[in-house]
Amino acid sequence: MSDWDEPLEEDGLTLGPEEALQREIEKSKSLKVDRLRLRDEIEKLKFEKADLAQKQQQLKERLAALENNSVGSSEAPLPPSRKIMVFALIFSILTLLFFMARN
Repeated sequence: MSDWDEPLEEDGLTLGPEEALQREIEKSKSLKVDRLRLRDEIEKLKFEKADLAQKQQQLKERLAALENNSVGSSEAPLPPSRKIMVFALIFSILTLLFFMARN
C-alpha cells in the first residue's frame, strides 16, 4: 500500500488516521461493554443453574422419601373418619344385639 492509498471504511469514505483511530476506539469500547454485560449474564445464569440444581436435588430427595414411605406401609391406616364409622357400626350392632337378647 502506498502513502496515497488509504483503506476504505464500511460506508465507502476514506477516513483520516485520527478518524479511523477514533472509530476503532469506539468499537473497542463497545466490545468491552458487551463483554462485561455477557460476563454479568453468565454469572447470573450460573447462579440460577446452581439454584435449580439444588431445588432438583431437594425434590428428588422428597420423592425418594415419599416412595420409601409408601413402600414401607403396604396397608395404609384408615383415616379418622373411617375409624369412627367402623366403631359406630360395631357399637350399633352390639347395642341391637343387647336389646334383642334382653327381650
